Amino acid sequence: MKNLFKILLVAAVLALAYVCYARVETPIRFKNTKTQRELRIIERLKDVRTAQVAYKSSNGHHTPSFDELINWLQNGQVKTVRRQLELSEKQLEDGMTEQDALAIVAQAEKTGDWTKAKEQRLVRNVNGETVVFSRDTVIAPALTTVFGDRQIDLSTFGRVPNTGEFFQMDTASIVTGPEGHKYAINVFQASAPFAAYLGDLDATELNNAVDRQTKMGKYPGMKVGSLTEINNNAGNWE
Repeated sequence: MKNLFKILLVAAVLALAYVCYARVETPIRFKNTKTQRELRIIERLKDVRTAQVAYKSSNGHHTPSFDELINWLQNGQVKTVRRQLELSEKQLEDGMTEQDALAIVAQAEKTGDWTKAKEQRLVRNVNGETVVFSRDTVIAPALTTVFGDRQIDLSTFGRVPNTGEFFQMDTASIVTGPEGHKYAINVFQASAPFAAYLGDLDATELNNAVDRQTKMGKYPGMKVGSLTEINNNAGNWE
């Protein structure tokens, strides 16, 4: 009987120790996992923001569709201006515009007389090479224009890491400006609620995280941009 009692006592002590350990360890594990996953989510959301900004620059508005955004990255083309030389502050103060500069260069090319262009410093020696003021429109693939030499996997673009699900994304138009001079600003938001990437962790800790953010009036998850305010496409981690 005494041996049985000892065994039960040891089992109770071990069970109590485990409960105490779990109470301490579970929040720590939840926090560490949350931090690790959100670092990857931030990188994905930054890429979405970069693509949306470029898409708007090319098309005049954001898109609420990842299918459309990915298709544009994969098959679209972007017009960019290749710039050689910039007007100095002195030239700008003297009233010279880029159109004026281009006209002077065009006249020099037509006549072969580069005297005025050189006097106006529209022809300069840069690192041992003669560079002429110019503005050329170049058409290039959207993906390389937006992300340069980075290798972007479009099969995972816009998807929440570890889930395969797309971020939630939408667009809106916000009217701003003083009375009589109001104008609309096109905005977008891409987001992932805690449940989308922490749903496999401790339910109590997940509910606590949601509750904390909600009570502070903050989005319970990760997001970039906003549908209700003009925030320069900021992420809620910034």
